[in-house]
Amino acid sequence: MGTYQDSTFLNEWHGSDKELLKKEFGLLGHELANATILLATYIHNELGGEAFVLFRQNGTLYEVNASHDSMGLLTDQWEPEETFLEALRYRLEQGRLGRAADNSNLFADELSFLLTELEMGTLI
Repeated sequence: MGTYQDSTFLNEWHGSDKELLKKEFGLLGHELANATILLATYIHNELGGEAFVLFRQNGTLYEVNASHDSMGLLTDQWEPEETFLEALRYRLEQGRLGRAADNSNLFADELSFLLTELEMGTLI
């Protein structure tokens, strides 16, 4: 795996940027002012879809968890919650964060790498 920068936007959002998040979530733009997107992923299949966004804004770490509605939209689901490295690490290692029901990797490996980088202080 390369640097975390290579895998900031994953799965359906691979190669995207903040502008896609604004469009997908119906944001006006100010919600992401001064935000650094650390990891953003969206995965969907015939049964549903899930989005996860981890970002830092004004020195605070936030996450957004959303699932698409019956029309496949994430609009109006942008509800950032303050989070902490320890909480994310716990959910990743003791829970199912980043893994599908069959335990396959959705974004767990990438999140683990990112958390290590954040814990070591190697990310700006």
